[in-house]
Amino acid sequence: GNPQQDLKDKGVINSRCSRHMIGNRSYLTDYEEIDGGFVAFGGNSKRGKITRKCKIRTGKLDFKDVYFLKELMFNLFSVSQMCDKKNSVLFTNTACVVLSLDFKLTNESHVLLKVLRKDKMYNVDLNNVVP
Repeated sequence: GNPQQDLKDKGVINSRCSRHMIGNRSYLTDYEEIDGGFVAFGGNSKRGKITRKCKIRTGKLDFKDVYFLKELMFNLFSVSQMCDKKNSVLFTNTACVVLSLDFKLTNESHVLLKVLRKDKMYNVDLNNVVP
C-alpha cells in the first residue's frame, strides 16, 4: 500500500487539539464549504487551511463539526470535543475508551481522583486532592 494514504486512514485521539480535524475527504458526510482560517500543526510554522466542516459517521459514534484540512497527514479526534458532547473518555495503560452517554459508574470506590472540568480544562488542586 501507499504509506502516505495509510496515514490518512488512521486517526489519533488527541487531548491537545480543540476540534476534530481530518485530512481524508473520503470519510466526510454532510459537509459545507467554509473559510475557517488556518491551523498550526504541533507548534511549528507549517499551517493548514480549514476549507470544510463536516460529519464522520462510524456507526456507534458519529463525529460532528469536523474540520477538513487537505494538508493534514492523519486525522485528529479531540477529547475535549467528545466531552463537550457529553461522552466520557477513559484512558488506561492499554486503550482509550469512549463511553456512551448513559454510562454510569457502578462503584464510586474505584474513583481515586476526580477533577472537575471548567473552561475546557481539568485543573488539579494539589492542596485538595479528593476522589
